[in-house]
Amino acid sequence: MARDGIECDESRWPIVVFRTIGIPADADVDAFIAKAEECLARGEPYVVVFDNSEAARATPYMRRRASEWLEANSRRLGHTCLGTALVFRSAAFRFVLSTVMLVVSHPVPHEVCASLEQALRWSEAQLRRRASARAEM
Repeated sequence: MARDGIECDESRWPIVVFRTIGIPADADVDAFIAKAEECLARGEPYVVVFDNSEAARATPYMRRRASEWLEANSRRLGHTCLGTALVFRSAAFRFVLSTVMLVVSHPVPHEVCASLEQALRWSEAQLRRRASARAEM
């Protein structure tokens, strides 16, 4: 069994998958924020998948740091990140989160998904939309 933490898989770039396992320590959260900053600093269009299918709960530190980073980088994200897919196994949680996301300001398109495969398909569609839009210019 994997230890608690946050893994980053960039092997599908420009799709980045962050996988949360269990309850990440504060140091794991800081490493995640640093990796998110690296992805954004590339200045290339990309899509993010947050796979929470093995996550336990988000700590107050994780919620605060992620919220601060999102607020500080909202404008840059809106120009570079083509979307965010969030993976949760629980249908009830997906419903609640989808409802919340309707009223919470988010700088990029988003999708709440039941599986990593669904999230990757949505991410690929976001990239195709971008390519199609650029081809029409």
